[in-house]
Amino acid sequence: MDLMLAARDGVTLAATRFDATPPFRGALLLNGGTGIPRQFYAAFASHLAGRGFTVLSYDYRGIGGSEKPAAATIDQWGSIDQPSMLDHLAELCPGAPLGIVGHSFGGQVLGLADNIRLVRAAVLITSQSGHWRHWPAGRRRLRMLALWWLLIPGLTALTGRFPGSWIGTANLPANVARSWARWGRSRHYVCDARGEPLRPHNEQVACPIRWLSFTDDPIAPYGAVEALRPYYPRASVERRHLAPADVGTEAVGHFGFFRKSMPRAGWDELACWLAKTLDADRRAATSLRTAAE
Repeated sequence: MDLMLAARDGVTLAATRFDATPPFRGALLLNGGTGIPRQFYAAFASHLAGRGFTVLSYDYRGIGGSEKPAAATIDQWGSIDQPSMLDHLAELCPGAPLGIVGHSFGGQVLGLADNIRLVRAAVLITSQSGHWRHWPAGRRRLRMLALWWLLIPGLTALTGRFPGSWIGTANLPANVARSWARWGRSRHYVCDARGEPLRPHNEQVACPIRWLSFTDDPIAPYGAVEALRPYYPRASVERRHLAPADVGTEAVGHFGFFRKSMPRAGWDELACWLAKTLDADRRAATSLRTAAE
Protein backbone atom coordinates (compact mmCIF):
# COMPACT_ATOMS: atom_id res chain seq x y z
CA MET A 1 0.00 0.00 0.00
CA ASP A 2 1.42 3.37 -1.03
CA LEU A 3 1.21 6.12 1.58
CA MET A 4 2.08 9.78 1.97
CA LEU A 5 3.36 10.35 5.50
CA ALA A 6 4.37 13.57 7.22
CA ALA A 7 7.86 13.92 8.64
CA ARG A 8 8.22 15.67 11.98
CA ASP A 9 8.86 19.01 10.29
CA GLY A 10 5.84 18.70 8.01
CA VAL A 11 7.64 17.56 4.85
CA THR A 12 5.61 14.87 3.09
CA LEU A 13 7.39 11.58 2.38
CA ALA A 14 6.26 8.86 0.00
CA ALA A 15 6.19 5.41 1.56
CA THR A 16 5.00 1.87 0.85
CA ARG A 17 3.68 -0.54 3.47
CA PHE A 18 4.01 -4.27 2.89
CA ASP A 19 1.68 -6.13 5.24
CA ALA A 20 2.89 -9.28 6.97
CA THR A 21 1.60 -12.72 6.16
CA PRO A 22 0.81 -14.57 9.41
CA PRO A 23 2.37 -15.57 11.67
CA PHE A 24 3.49 -12.02 12.48
CA ARG A 25 7.21 -11.72 13.35
CA GLY A 26 7.77 -7.98 13.68
CA ALA A 27 7.91 -4.67 11.85
CA LEU A 28 10.84 -3.47 9.76
CA LEU A 29 11.89 -0.06 8.46
CA LEU A 30 13.77 -0.19 5.18
CA ASN A 31 16.36 2.60 4.89
CA GLY A 32 17.42 2.86 1.26
CA GLY A 33 20.73 3.85 -0.23
CA THR A 34 21.67 7.35 -1.39
CA GLY A 35 19.04 8.60 -3.82
CA ILE A 36 17.57 5.17 -4.55
CA PRO A 37 13.76 5.23 -4.92
CA ARG A 38 11.87 2.86 -2.64
CA GLN A 39 10.51 0.85 -5.58
CA PHE A 40 13.95 -0.67 -6.07
CA TYR A 41 13.44 -2.61 -2.83
CA ALA A 42 9.90 -3.82 -3.57
CA ALA A 43 10.74 -7.45 -4.32
CA PHE A 44 12.88 -7.77 -1.19
CA ALA A 45 10.29 -6.05 1.01
CA SER A 46 7.48 -8.19 -0.40
CA HIS A 47 9.49 -11.32 0.31
CA LEU A 48 10.04 -10.28 3.93
CA ALA A 49 6.33 -9.58 4.25
CA GLY A 50 5.71 -13.13 3.12
CA ARG A 51 7.95 -14.29 5.95
CA GLY A 52 5.87 -12.54 8.61
CA PHE A 53 7.20 -8.96 8.70
CA THR A 54 5.34 -5.73 8.07
CA VAL A 55 7.81 -3.60 6.11
CA LEU A 56 7.76 0.17 5.61
CA SER A 57 9.94 1.54 2.81
CA TYR A 58 10.14 5.23 1.95
CA ASP A 59 11.78 7.91 -0.17
CA TYR A 60 13.96 10.45 1.58
CA ARG A 61 13.03 14.11 1.04
CA GLY A 62 14.02 15.23 -2.42
CA ILE A 63 13.89 11.67 -3.81
CA GLY A 64 11.23 9.73 -5.71
CA GLY A 65 7.68 10.60 -4.73
CA SER A 66 8.58 12.61 -1.64
CA GLU A 67 8.34 16.37 -1.29
CA LYS A 68 11.41 18.19 -2.60
CA PRO A 69 12.28 21.19 -0.40
CA ALA A 70 15.18 23.16 -1.83
CA ALA A 71 16.90 23.36 1.55
CA ALA A 72 16.94 19.57 2.12
CA THR A 73 20.25 18.10 3.28
CA ILE A 74 21.53 14.59 3.58
CA ASP A 75 21.78 15.09 7.36
CA GLN A 76 17.99 15.49 7.46
CA TRP A 77 17.52 12.09 5.83
CA GLY A 78 18.97 10.51 8.96
CA SER A 79 17.91 12.98 11.65
CA ILE A 80 14.33 13.78 10.54
CA ASP A 81 13.12 11.37 7.86
CA GLN A 82 14.42 8.20 9.51
CA PRO A 83 13.03 8.83 13.03
CA SER A 84 9.76 10.09 11.54
CA MET A 85 9.30 6.81 9.71
CA LEU A 86 10.19 4.86 12.86
CA ASP A 87 7.45 6.81 14.63
CA HIS A 88 4.96 5.92 11.88
CA LEU A 89 6.00 2.26 11.91
CA ALA A 90 5.48 2.05 15.67
CA GLU A 91 2.00 3.56 15.21
CA LEU A 92 1.14 1.19 12.37
CA CYS A 93 2.25 -1.86 14.39
CA PRO A 94 1.68 -0.97 18.07
CA GLY A 95 3.61 -3.16 20.45
CA ALA A 96 5.51 -4.94 17.66
CA PRO A 97 9.27 -5.48 17.91
CA LEU A 98 10.97 -3.12 15.48
CA GLY A 99 13.94 -3.74 13.22
CA ILE A 100 15.80 -1.86 10.50
CA VAL A 101 17.25 -3.00 7.20
CA GLY A 102 19.75 -0.41 5.98
CA HIS A 103 21.31 -0.44 2.52
CA SER A 104 24.55 1.54 2.13
CA PHE A 105 23.66 5.06 3.33
CA GLY A 106 20.70 3.58 5.18
CA GLY A 107 23.05 1.88 7.60
CA GLN A 108 25.39 4.83 8.05
CA VAL A 109 22.91 7.05 9.85
CA LEU A 110 21.29 4.94 12.57
CA GLY A 111 22.84 7.20 15.20
CA LEU A 112 21.17 10.31 13.79
CA ALA A 113 17.72 9.11 14.90
CA ASP A 114 16.74 10.24 18.40
CA ASN A 115 14.41 7.21 18.74
CA ILE A 116 16.88 4.58 17.51
CA ARG A 117 16.61 2.87 20.91
CA LEU A 118 13.26 1.51 19.67
CA VAL A 119 15.09 -0.72 17.20
CA ARG A 120 15.78 -4.22 18.52
CA ALA A 121 17.66 -5.68 15.51
CA ALA A 122 19.34 -4.32 12.39
CA VAL A 123 20.61 -5.74 9.13
CA LEU A 124 23.13 -3.59 7.28
CA ILE A 125 23.90 -4.38 3.64
CA THR A 126 27.05 -2.83 2.11
CA SER A 127 27.04 0.08 4.58
CA GLN A 128 30.37 1.87 4.67
CA SER A 129 32.23 5.04 5.49
CA GLY A 130 32.51 7.17 2.38
CA HIS A 131 35.80 8.87 3.23
CA TRP A 132 38.14 8.41 0.30
CA ARG A 133 41.08 7.09 2.33
CA HIS A 134 39.24 3.82 2.95
CA TRP A 135 39.43 2.84 -0.72
CA PRO A 136 42.42 0.85 -2.00
CA ALA A 137 45.23 3.05 -3.31
CA GLY A 138 45.10 3.67 -7.02
CA ARG A 139 42.31 4.37 -9.47
CA ARG A 140 39.44 3.60 -7.10
CA ARG A 141 40.73 6.00 -4.46
CA LEU A 142 41.27 8.70 -7.07
CA ARG A 143 37.69 8.26 -8.24
CA MET A 144 36.40 8.86 -4.71
CA LEU A 145 38.60 11.93 -4.36
CA ALA A 146 37.23 13.24 -7.64
CA LEU A 147 33.64 12.54 -6.58
CA TRP A 148 33.83 14.60 -3.39
CA TRP A 149 36.14 17.40 -4.50
CA LEU A 150 35.43 17.84 -8.22
CA LEU A 151 32.44 15.98 -9.67
CA ILE A 152 29.74 16.82 -7.13
CA PRO A 153 30.73 20.50 -6.71
CA GLY A 154 31.39 21.01 -10.42
CA LEU A 155 28.42 19.19 -11.95
CA THR A 156 26.04 20.60 -9.35
CA ALA A 157 27.20 24.14 -10.08
CA LEU A 158 26.86 23.48 -13.81
CA THR A 159 23.42 21.84 -13.86
CA GLY A 160 21.72 22.98 -10.63
CA ARG A 161 21.54 19.37 -9.41
CA PHE A 162 23.89 16.42 -9.21
CA PRO A 163 23.33 14.28 -12.34
CA GLY A 164 24.80 11.19 -10.78
CA SER A 165 23.42 8.92 -13.49
CA TRP A 166 26.03 10.44 -15.81
CA ILE A 167 28.76 8.71 -13.80
CA GLY A 168 26.90 5.65 -12.51
CA THR A 169 25.60 6.99 -9.18
CA ALA A 170 22.26 8.52 -8.11
CA ASN A 171 20.72 11.79 -9.23
CA LEU A 172 20.46 14.14 -6.25
CA PRO A 173 19.07 17.59 -5.47
CA ALA A 174 21.79 20.24 -5.33
CA ASN A 175 21.81 20.88 -1.59
CA VAL A 176 21.65 17.17 -0.75
CA ALA A 177 24.59 16.52 -3.06
CA ARG A 178 26.66 19.35 -1.57
CA SER A 179 26.05 18.14 1.99
CA TRP A 180 26.94 14.57 0.96
CA ALA A 181 30.20 15.81 -0.54
CA ARG A 182 30.93 17.59 2.74
CA TRP A 183 30.68 14.21 4.47
CA GLY A 184 32.96 12.56 1.95
CA ARG A 185 35.67 15.19 2.39
CA SER A 186 35.72 14.78 6.19
CA ARG A 187 37.74 11.98 7.76
CA HIS A 188 34.78 11.57 10.14
CA TYR A 189 32.40 11.08 7.17
CA VAL A 190 29.01 11.61 8.93
CA CYS A 191 29.80 15.12 10.09
CA ASP A 192 28.36 18.52 10.91
CA ALA A 193 28.81 21.73 8.93
CA ARG A 194 32.30 22.22 10.40
CA GLY A 195 33.40 18.73 9.42
CA GLU A 196 33.28 17.47 13.01
CA PRO A 197 31.84 14.04 13.95
CA LEU A 198 28.04 13.87 14.01
CA ARG A 199 27.16 11.04 16.41
CA PRO A 200 24.27 12.32 18.58
CA HIS A 201 22.62 8.97 19.34
CA ASN A 202 25.14 6.34 18.27
CA GLU A 203 25.58 5.11 21.83
CA GLN A 204 21.89 4.18 21.80
CA VAL A 205 22.46 1.70 18.96
CA ALA A 206 22.76 -1.29 21.26
CA CYS A 207 20.89 -3.96 19.30
CA PRO A 208 22.31 -6.99 17.47
CA ILE A 209 23.46 -6.13 13.94
CA ARG A 210 24.08 -8.52 11.09
CA TRP A 211 26.34 -6.67 8.66
CA LEU A 212 26.99 -7.94 5.14
CA SER A 213 29.48 -6.85 2.51
CA PHE A 214 30.63 -8.48 -0.72
CA THR A 215 33.99 -9.12 -2.31
CA ASP A 216 32.90 -7.76 -5.70
CA ASP A 217 31.53 -4.44 -4.42
CA PRO A 218 33.60 -1.47 -5.66
CA ILE A 219 31.41 1.05 -3.82
CA ALA A 220 31.77 -0.54 -0.37
CA PRO A 221 35.20 -2.21 -0.21
CA TYR A 222 36.12 -4.15 2.89
CA GLY A 223 38.19 -1.35 4.45
CA ALA A 224 35.42 1.22 4.06
CA VAL A 225 32.86 -1.10 5.66
CA GLU A 226 35.18 -1.85 8.56
CA ALA A 227 35.75 1.88 9.04
CA LEU A 228 32.05 2.33 9.82
CA ARG A 229 31.94 -0.33 12.55
CA PRO A 230 33.24 1.96 15.35
CA TYR A 231 30.21 4.22 14.79
CA TYR A 232 28.16 1.69 16.80
CA PRO A 233 30.36 0.81 19.79
CA ARG A 234 27.57 -0.74 21.89
CA ALA A 235 26.06 -2.92 19.17
CA SER A 236 26.66 -6.64 19.00
CA VAL A 237 27.92 -6.91 15.43
CA GLU A 238 28.05 -10.08 13.36
CA ARG A 239 30.15 -9.23 10.27
CA ARG A 240 30.05 -11.29 7.12
CA HIS A 241 32.22 -10.45 4.11
CA LEU A 242 30.93 -12.75 1.39
CA ALA A 243 31.76 -13.82 -2.11
CA PRO A 244 28.86 -13.87 -4.59
CA ALA A 245 29.02 -17.67 -4.64
CA ASP A 246 28.24 -17.66 -0.90
CA VAL A 247 24.77 -16.36 -1.70
CA GLY A 248 24.33 -18.52 -4.80
CA THR A 249 25.02 -16.05 -7.59
CA GLU A 250 27.82 -14.89 -9.89
CA ALA A 251 27.74 -11.20 -8.96
CA VAL A 252 26.30 -9.02 -6.19
CA GLY A 253 28.24 -5.76 -6.16
CA HIS A 254 26.66 -2.86 -4.31
CA PHE A 255 23.06 -3.27 -5.45
CA GLY A 256 22.58 -6.89 -6.42
CA PHE A 257 21.41 -8.19 -3.06
CA PHE A 258 18.09 -6.38 -3.51
CA ARG A 259 17.46 -7.13 -7.17
CA LYS A 260 14.64 -9.46 -8.24
CA SER A 261 17.23 -11.87 -9.61
CA MET A 262 18.79 -12.43 -6.18
CA PRO A 263 18.49 -16.08 -5.04
CA ARG A 264 15.86 -16.18 -2.34
CA ALA A 265 17.99 -18.25 0.02
CA GLY A 266 19.93 -15.13 1.02
CA TRP A 267 16.74 -13.24 1.79
CA ASP A 268 15.34 -16.21 3.71
CA GLU A 269 18.46 -16.45 5.83
CA LEU A 270 18.14 -12.81 6.87
CA ALA A 271 14.43 -13.26 7.57
CA CYS A 272 15.23 -16.20 9.85
CA TRP A 273 17.88 -14.19 11.68
CA LEU A 274 15.55 -11.24 12.15
CA ALA A 275 12.72 -13.44 13.39
CA LYS A 276 15.00 -15.24 15.83
CA THR A 277 16.62 -12.03 17.10
CA LEU A 278 13.37 -10.11 17.53
CA ASP A 279 11.70 -13.08 19.21
CA ALA A 280 14.61 -13.46 21.64
CA ASP A 281 14.37 -9.77 22.50
CA ARG A 282 10.61 -10.06 23.00
CA ARG A 283 10.99 -13.07 25.30
CA ALA A 284 13.68 -11.30 27.33
CA ALA A 285 11.46 -8.24 27.74
CA THR A 286 8.54 -10.43 28.85
CA SER A 287 10.72 -12.16 31.41
CA LEU A 288 11.85 -8.80 32.82
CA ARG A 289 8.27 -7.59 33.12
CA THR A 290 7.23 -10.81 34.81
CA ALA A 291 10.10 -10.60 37.28
CA ALA A 292 9.22 -6.99 38.07
CA GLU A 293 5.63 -7.93 38.83
